[in-house]
Amino acid sequence: MSDDMSDDDGDHKVARRTERRRGPSTYTLSFGGIIAVAGLVASGVATYNTLQNDIATLKRGELYQERTNERLDDEIKSMRAEQRETLKEFNDKLDRIIEKWTRGRKP
Repeated sequence: MSDDMSDDDGDHKVARRTERRRGPSTYTLSFGGIIAVAGLVASGVATYNTLQNDIATLKRGELYQERTNERLDDEIKSMRAEQRETLKEFNDKLDRIIEKWTRGRKP
């Protein structure tokens, strides 16, 4: 009877090993796993594209800002030149008025 008990225990251990082997292997990539990996890759690609678009937008914004600054610098220089010319004309007229006024006051 002891042999029957040990045989039963041995058969039971073999059955357990066989059951473990019948299950999915840890190395088996299931269809769901493939879908999950594909989803992660697609998400990564979308994120990369979004970042590239954002960088391109920032570069366009910087270029626009540089051009705007250059245009404003040119306008400021032009306005300063006009202001200098206007002040020169004003001073010349003022000098003439002062000259006439001082000549007129002399008896």
